[in-house]
This record gives sequence, C-alpha cells and structure tokens, in this order.
Amino acid sequence: MAGWIVCVSGAIAGGEAMAASQPARPSPPEITWDWYKSGETYLRYKVPNPALSTRYFRKAAERGNVSAQYKLGEHYENGVGVTRNYREAYRWYRRAGDAGDRYAEFKVGWFLQKGMGVRQSSREAARWYQRAADQGNPWGYHMLGFMLADGEGVRRDPAKARQYLEISVRETNDSWAKWKLAELVKAREPERARSLYSEAAAQGNTEARRVLSAMR
Repeated sequence: MAGWIVCVSGAIAGGEAMAASQPARPSPPEITWDWYKSGETYLRYKVPNPALSTRYFRKAAERGNVSAQYKLGEHYENGVGVTRNYREAYRWYRRAGDAGDRYAEFKVGWFLQKGMGVRQSSREAARWYQRAADQGNPWGYHMLGFMLADGEGVRRDPAKARQYLEISVRETNDSWAKWKLAELVKAREPERARSLYSEAAAQGNTEARRVLSAMR
C-alpha cells in the first residue's frame, strides 16, 4: 500500500471554505522564492546537484517559506542531498503543516500513523488527515476512509468510511481505495464491488486479484 504516500492535488468541496476561514499567514521575504526556484533548478539540471538544491531549500525554509519547508521535509524523508532522517523530515513537515499547508498536513498524519521520526499516534494522525481533507487534499479523505473502516485511531464508522473512500476513488483513482470500498459495499452491491475489484486488479492490486480469484 506504498502508493498511499504519494500526494496528489485536487479540489474537494469544502476546502475553499476552510482555507478562507483560516487567518492569513505572513508572506515570506521575496528572496526566499528565488532560493526556492534555485532549489528546484539544481534538482533538474542535466547533472543534478541534490546537496546544493537542499541548501537553497533550507535557506528559504529557515526564512519562513512554507513551500520550501515542505520540500526540505521531502529531502530528509527520501535522503535527497542529505542523509535520510525521519525526525528532521517530520520537523519540517510539521512546520509547514502548522502554517496550513495541506500537503504537509497529510505528511504529518502519515508520519504519526507510522511512527516515523515521532511517537506513533493513530489518533493524532487522524486529526491531521482531517485537517488536510478539510483543505481539499483527497489523500486526507483516503487515509481517513481506511481508519474509519477499521476503527484505527477513531471510532469505526463504515458509512462515513464509504463516503470518504468514494471521494478517494473519484479523486485519486487509487487501487487500494477501490479495494477497500469494494469490501464495504460487497454485501449490498455485489456487482459494483466486483467492478471495483476488477479495476483495482487491473492496476496491479494483489488483494483485489486474490478476491476475484476466490469469486470464480
């Protein structure tokens, strides 16, 4: 289920209202965007220089550029230009998440759920996923759907889990969302469940393939 980690942009109803209700954060100094662009550029050179890229993202992040804080978190998470360090990755994601970045909010939830660089807490993870979802990040809904279906960190709620996984299927097209949604609807909607299993299996989902094999 590693595909859950990948964040995809998307607009979910309600996100705009949530963003509008949050207090505006101060803009970082204009120079930080030049540093941010330099960080991106050094990643995309014909001969990339990840260490220099990380250096520029750090300069921008330390001056309050939230986008750079997120990128620096990615570099520490994946070991790009620095030694992989989940604790540092979490620290920078948390700074960006506290500032309201919806992608960083998702990452904070992920790190808390998995106990990566921080004490594991499914309950806190669910809270951060909800923050991301409220701002229109469909992966927040995705992860909440699984947690609500399984009762992980939150009270089990199959109806709400289905609602959130419907959003994930529509917005992310993720095979695991299709598999889990099929699990939730198979008793009442066997034909739809079979269709969802088939779609997930076609995307390479091993669990969906196993279920389809058992159905034959």
